[in-house]
Amino acid sequence: MLGVHCGAVAEPAVVVAGLAGALTGRNRTPGALRIRTDQVGAGYGVLHEPVLEAIRAAAATEGIVLDPVYSGRAMAGLIAAVRDGDVRRGQRTVFLHTGGLPGLFGHAQTVHRSVTDLHTYEAV
Repeated sequence: MLGVHCGAVAEPAVVVAGLAGALTGRNRTPGALRIRTDQVGAGYGVLHEPVLEAIRAAAATEGIVLDPVYSGRAMAGLIAAVRDGDVRRGQRTVFLHTGGLPGLFGHAQTVHRSVTDLHTYEAV
């Protein structure tokens, strides 16, 4: 499992290890988790260019709507993991999408950038 940090908490590995331990009843160590921290950009809720590209690619190629704070960052992290070789092309992969449509339209900067840049976008 690969997690992608979105900037919502200061120490994501510690928080996730605690949540996983509480859910499973088994101790989880933060160092044993796979969490990408490279998709936060300038901070929580601030649009990061790779996230905008991931939102556009998911919409154009799969018809999936992602928000710029959580699911967009998760997809950007997955794309980066494929590019880095952490997730191999052709390997069965599941992307857990937990929402996104309401969050997208609540983030005016993302909607504006997506609409004004649509004519220059090419599917990945």
